[in-house]
Amino acid sequence: MRASMLCLLLVLLPSLAGAAAPAVISHGPSEVGVTIYRDPERGSDSIDTDAPNSFALISETRVVDLPPGPVTIRFEGVAGGIVPQSAILFGTQPRERNRDAALLSQGGLVDAFTGQQVLVRRTNPATGVVTEERATIRSAADRMVISTPLGAEAVYCTGLQQTLIYPNAPAALSAKPVLSMTTKDQPGGRATITLAYLANGFDWDATYVATLAQDGKSLALFSWLTMASGDETSFVDATTSAVAGQVNRSDGTSDDTGKMAREQAEYLNVYGRCWPSGTTTSGLRTPQLVAPAPVPMPMMSDYSAMEVVVVTGTRRKEAVQFASMAVTAVGERLGDLVLYKIPIPVTVAAQSQKQVAFLADKKITGEVIYRSRIAPFGSLRGMDRLFRFTNTTRAGLGQPIPAGQVILYQDGAFGRQLIGQSSTENKTINEDVELVFGEVENVTLEPDPDYTGKNYRYVVRNANPFPIRFELEFMTGHDGKFVRLPRGLISKPGKQVWSIVIQPNSQRLIGWGEVETTSQ
Repeated sequence: MRASMLCLLLVLLPSLAGAAAPAVISHGPSEVGVTIYRDPERGSDSIDTDAPNSFALISETRVVDLPPGPVTIRFEGVAGGIVPQSAILFGTQPRERNRDAALLSQGGLVDAFTGQQVLVRRTNPATGVVTEERATIRSAADRMVISTPLGAEAVYCTGLQQTLIYPNAPAALSAKPVLSMTTKDQPGGRATITLAYLANGFDWDATYVATLAQDGKSLALFSWLTMASGDETSFVDATTSAVAGQVNRSDGTSDDTGKMAREQAEYLNVYGRCWPSGTTTSGLRTPQLVAPAPVPMPMMSDYSAMEVVVVTGTRRKEAVQFASMAVTAVGERLGDLVLYKIPIPVTVAAQSQKQVAFLADKKITGEVIYRSRIAPFGSLRGMDRLFRFTNTTRAGLGQPIPAGQVILYQDGAFGRQLIGQSSTENKTINEDVELVFGEVENVTLEPDPDYTGKNYRYVVRNANPFPIRFELEFMTGHDGKFVRLPRGLISKPGKQVWSIVIQPNSQRLIGWGEVETTSQ
């Protein structure tokens, strides 16, 4: 007897040694942080609200009770766009990780119950009579086949309205995205662990509201930070931040290996492919599961009348340029980057957008410029009116400026009026920022009608009742070279600039020559 028990034990030992590690389910985090990065390829274009094309760093703090030894922890409620290879775990050492794509969905249920019994509920569209019968799912690949007491049939090919009813939800399926991580041998007990990972499907944008002073020598700047989530997971009361600046991302963290699996689970391929071909029921198509569309954010075309919602719940209408905002993102320097942190916990809801203020109440000194450009052997490139300032603390800012759209107003005798729209690229500290706006009036640059020489001579006229700063940029790096230029030009990368002040109702002359530099 003892010999038999010993033999049985020896047989079982290999299977016990290869047994899977026990599973512990973490249903959700106790604390979460969301840091959103801007899409660097988007430039000054708007966010794609249907499919944000950047990413976020998610940090989740969870409390779990672990048995001793290796343990598989199932983290429920992670971001649906999680990049599994980016996940790291603090508090216990991981051995392996997996992104579980078996979601509680139509596709997941069909796969889980293949070979098992379900109920088929049929509704006759002519009589409204509802019947139910037991059936066994036989195939769930491209077309669903079930067997009933009457034989095998392809679901949705009978011409009747049919619904499959499942007896329960399999334990292997989760209604939330899941990441599984198996730990190394550990002592067990209650542990506070931190899970950090990158997730695709996020983005943020900057929108600026600027009010030009009546004398054109300063600009009051107010900014909105708009964060967008295209993910299926909501992060409640999250510590939320946005990073401004150019961030390089490796190819290894850019691939969302779970995206295709999620799409296949959400949209089961149940097109009616009925046979024999040519019957009255062939070609029937059943509705697919469709995710609800995200609610679009209202357009903020009229910023001056925009409604400001304060944390206390009270509301008031006033010019946001001078509104005392209850929540304003605070900037912190991170080397060449700036981290804009929302000072209170907020919910980053699934498939939604959220707005907070940043760079609020900034008065920036600068100058209104009238500018035209010319390339060798080319025509003049129109006339621009712009406000230029240098991004320094002395000028009133001194922080990186994320790319975004700019709405410009100006104070005048008749109040605050819209004067134009502009945009800006990403600007770092000590860079010049130029906001081109509106149509140019009363300033012209034309060939001098009295000049008959071989070179060029133009006349610039200022018909305004105030002096203006005018600049003519001679662009370099072409197949020609400017000669006989006026003195006092300012050299800048890729150009030389003639800059003068033109008094009210006056004009100035400028001339130059050109030679070809390309060898034939």
